[in-house]
Parts: sequence; C-alpha cells; structure tokens
Amino acid sequence: MRTGSYTQFDLLRHGELQLPGLFCANSDQPLSARGVQQLEKATRNKRWDGIVCSPAIRCHTFARMLAQQQACPLQVEPDLKEMDFGRWTDMKHQAVWQQDEDLLTQLWTHPESFIAPEGEAMKVFIHRVEKTWYRLLAHYTNQSMLLLTHAGVIRVILALALQIPHQRTQCFAIPTACFTRLRYYPDGVYSLISHGVSQLENEDE
Repeated sequence: MRTGSYTQFDLLRHGELQLPGLFCANSDQPLSARGVQQLEKATRNKRWDGIVCSPAIRCHTFARMLAQQQACPLQVEPDLKEMDFGRWTDMKHQAVWQQDEDLLTQLWTHPESFIAPEGEAMKVFIHRVEKTWYRLLAHYTNQSMLLLTHAGVIRVILALALQIPHQRTQCFAIPTACFTRLRYYPDGVYSLISHGVSQLENEDE
C-alpha cells in the first residue's frame, strides 16, 4: 500500500428507509428505526475531521446528529443528492419494470445515455457529482472525511476513482449503511481501501 500524505473519504450509504423496496425514494423519505441503528453501529467509535452529506432527510438528519456528537463541521451538498428519477420516484422496483422495461434495461446496459422519465439525464447527474467531488478533494486536502450519501452518488465516484465506465459500477453491491473507503494522493492517484463493509478497520491496519 502507498505511503505518504493523502486525503481520505469514507463514503457511507444511508440506512434502511421507512418504506423499503422503493426503486428511488423522494428526499423527504426518512430512515426506519432499523436504518438509524445501522448507521449508529457503522459509525460507532469512529471519528472524522468533518462530515459531508446529501440534503435528503435520510442522510442529513443522521449526519447532523453525528456532527454534533463529534463536534466536527458538517457540510450539506445539494449536488450530492440522488439522481432525480422523475416519475419512477417512490415506485416499487417491480412496478418500474412492468411500466418501463426497455427504459430500465437501458439504465443497466447503457447508463450514460439514460434519461429518467420526467427526471434527470444520467450525464447531468454524473457531471454534478463529479464537479462537487473535485471541489471536496481540493477543500479537504490531507483530512479524513465522512460522506453520507446515496448508492448512485457512490457509483459515480467509484467510476471516477477506478477509471472505469459507469456501467461497470453495476458490478459493485452497495448495501445500506456500508462503507467505501477511498484515499486520494497528491499526484492524483486513488487507492480503494475497502468497499461494501459495515465496519471499517482502524487507520493503521
């Protein structure tokens, strides 16, 4: 593993929702009691220099509480919210498949050309996440940060860090309340330290 200074981001997907099984929930959908417990367990005995989060309630509410507990700064980033899936928002997976099978297939096979029905284009979504990510890296140089966000946002960052097409990020499972740890070095190189884990190793392990 590389040595020297680096910026570390722990990407954490929000916990289970109050209404599980949705293709994509609206921004006001809160965590279930179990979802809160998942995040409490994941972040227990961990400390960060600061926390960044999506403005969605399922991210922001817990991030604000954790920042208060750790007495660290909290930054809410509007452009790190989940992709706007338009009329698919708050629909069950099966209902989306039955209604728009061809369009859903396009999302999995050719995501860069996908445009959500009455929603956001994938290219626009990727651009806003990447733009924000580069700004965060520049702002939090040599710090250890927590980013509490959504599966779609994590996929965009993984594609960028690993230099792979966005479609290939479908190979990565991103469970609720699980971490992806990335280190970014001054020469622009990333290291993927861990992915899909509910508990992080100590810094020196």
